[in-house]
Amino acid sequence: MSLEPLAAPFPYFGGKRRAAPIIWAALGDPAGYVEPFAGSAAVLLARPPFTGRRVETINDADGWLVNVWRSLQMSPHETATHAAGPVVEIDYHARLAWLQERRTPELVSWLEGDPEAHDPKAAGWWLYVVACGIGDPFGPGPWRVIDGHLRKLPHLGDAGRGVNRELPHLGDAGRGLLAYFDRLAQRLARVRITCGSWERVVKPSVTRSGAQGDGSRAIFLDPPYATSGDLYAHVDTDVSHAVREWCLTKADPAMRIVLCGYDDEHADLEAAGWTRIAGKSGGGAGYSSRPDNGRRERLWLSPACLSLTTQGDLFGGDAA
Repeated sequence: MSLEPLAAPFPYFGGKRRAAPIIWAALGDPAGYVEPFAGSAAVLLARPPFTGRRVETINDADGWLVNVWRSLQMSPHETATHAAGPVVEIDYHARLAWLQERRTPELVSWLEGDPEAHDPKAAGWWLYVVACGIGDPFGPGPWRVIDGHLRKLPHLGDAGRGVNRELPHLGDAGRGLLAYFDRLAQRLARVRITCGSWERVVKPSVTRSGAQGDGSRAIFLDPPYATSGDLYAHVDTDVSHAVREWCLTKADPAMRIVLCGYDDEHADLEAAGWTRIAGKSGGGAGYSSRPDNGRRERLWLSPACLSLTTQGDLFGGDAA
């Protein structure tokens, strides 16, 4: 039996927690569910409770994100130990520099090659950095490791790079963190967590349905939007186009698919019977420099999705 819906443990640009109710209303209770662009996994964590077993898979190309989810799944207490602590600027920048040095192709290869590979220390430090930082915590920043020592560059720069001292991080500076991470571990216990290209996890061998639920298969696609610039750690603006083409030419017509995008980005799908819904994202990191981006969010629902009757109330907008 699944737990009650949970909030993601860190803020994330473009998170879809606010849209999750309408996404699950469209997907129903699929026996097989895949998120090829998991990010904060806000939609998975917001899934309504169910009994029995489901086949669930989340994937991301960002190695640190995948490491966080696996560490929360397999080593929640050790991850919490490294994530907790007071908000101290020197610790923040030391951990950030350590993480930046290790964000390499080898990290992804390690996670791709071993389905149990994870590093709870790195996961805890990543959560600490993301929860404490303002703006883009993985931007250049003022600190570097030089000759084995942490050195501060002449100035902090702009765009809010630094430490957010106003907000407690990850459960009120660590209080209650173990219980929260335990709940996340329970929710993730049967979830397959993979690292790599989205194309690997939309194949029939991954999207197969189980014997329970309503017997359907579902995919939630939230690729980097064609206008997202450098807001993600791994961005290829051609991905959005490739995902749309996959939906049009390769996806099983019986599969329930929800695809996210901006404005008319995926309007070609509508000629194939897809439905477009307008709404807002609830990402914790905001929308770059454009205040209207939230109003431009769209969901496209495949013809196999369940019929919706309350989409305006659920998503803060009307069908468009």
